[in-house]
Amino acid sequence: MIIEGRIKTGKKTKELVKYLEKKDIALLSHDDIDELAAVSIIDSGVKVVLNTGKSMTGRYEAKGTPLLIHNGIKLFDIALPFDFFRDGDHIIIKDNGDIIVNNNHFYSKVCIMINNEYVDGMLQISKANKSNELKAFIENTLIHAQNEKDMIIINCKYPQINTSLENRHVLVVVRGAGCDNDLAALHNYINYYNPVIVGVDGGADILLNNGYTPDILIGDMDSVSDIGIYKSKEIILHAYADGSCPCIQRIDKMNLKYKILPMPGTSEDVALLLAYDLGAEQIVLVGGHTSMHDFLEKGRNGMGSTLLTRIKISHKLIDFRGFSSLMIPLYSNFINMSNVSDNFAKEELQRESYEVYKARETLCIKM
Repeated sequence: MIIEGRIKTGKKTKELVKYLEKKDIALLSHDDIDELAAVSIIDSGVKVVLNTGKSMTGRYEAKGTPLLIHNGIKLFDIALPFDFFRDGDHIIIKDNGDIIVNNNHFYSKVCIMINNEYVDGMLQISKANKSNELKAFIENTLIHAQNEKDMIIINCKYPQINTSLENRHVLVVVRGAGCDNDLAALHNYINYYNPVIVGVDGGADILLNNGYTPDILIGDMDSVSDIGIYKSKEIILHAYADGSCPCIQRIDKMNLKYKILPMPGTSEDVALLLAYDLGAEQIVLVGGHTSMHDFLEKGRNGMGSTLLTRIKISHKLIDFRGFSSLMIPLYSNFINMSNVSDNFAKEELQRESYEVYKARETLCIKM
């Protein structure tokens, strides 16, 4: 097997996928490819990915790499620095791991093809390491929770915003795997309650792609498009606790009005605290991150602010992550009765499935 073509490069996978075409070979630098990045790569249509990072390190069970392999994408880890390559370079990868760049640079046995056997081996390593990782994660979480508790629980100071959240339902959307389906499942809820819609960074793009305009965009603006920023009705820049705000130059160049909110923790936490402290009646979260796996995928070694946020607001929060996946087995019988031959059994199954379907509709309204 010889693979040949031209590459497109990007150290940040979420930026690279915006420019990928089916004919391209994607070159990235990404340790432990996460699920969201893998889905974005798959959706781009490329068939070959080269990674100057380690697609799986064995530190934890990274979901992205197995997903790429399962979807037939050829994935190679390359033992060369990312800066060796340029957009448009022509490359040839040979069976033995050799790579030729632009027909004049030869590198011997630097490519490792990531296959199912490799994935299985790394998953075994990650499972063996899980208890050590969990211990370190908990310790880091508790240290940060101790340091951040006063600012998160007591001393939250918010700018004056135009959108009233008092006694309103607030829908907070974060960019995460499966959030499009979860948002679609909330269609009736949104129509019924007309909640204040908050996009967290790239969550604004998810909302726009599903036909909703964010009332508020909040975040450090590292994963939201210019369109997502322009179309949001109100912009709040999440700054570091010391007041520094790396994204302010980008927004200033766009000549848009904004507020600055200095707080520790993730932008997701800040959005939830904003909704709670400004009087929201109910908070519904789509695409949220709450597990050790979620945070390791994001390069964080703890979740102090998230722990404190959940303790503070839990009685008003409904986390909708993954809910749509529950509807597939429940609703599928209502859609397909082809395997049921007995008419009486079919009628009973249809009746029960229809009741499940109506229960879902009711849940989405009453939530």
